[in-house]
Amino acid sequence: MALNAKSITIGLPVSDLEKSASWYEKLFMTDEKLTPVEGVIEYQIGSVWVQLFEEKINVSENILRLGVEDLDGEFERLKTLGVITDEVIEDAPGIIRYFVFSDPDGNKLSFYWLYEEE
Repeated sequence: MALNAKSITIGLPVSDLEKSASWYEKLFMTDEKLTPVEGVIEYQIGSVWVQLFEEKINVSENILRLGVEDLDGEFERLKTLGVITDEVIEDAPGIIRYFVFSDPDGNKLSFYWLYEEE
């Protein structure tokens, strides 16, 4: 029997909680946040919760991947915001299109679009 999870929360360490919260609010296009305990800020993005917490940064190979409906639109929006500069959209024809970028602390993020969503 498979796990019947009710929700998913992904925690990301940041060096400056308030500065990072402002950055993620632009990224997620929301200022609706929860502060469940001191030192933690959470955002609900679809059915997933993204939790920011202040901690000494030790960037690893973890990556937060978010599926979007309009990859090209999101790419242009993030360029306009200055979130991405030299990044490019990668294309695996018939499978996936995506781009990878980093938050100010070096946490890796990726927006993607699957061809089967056409």
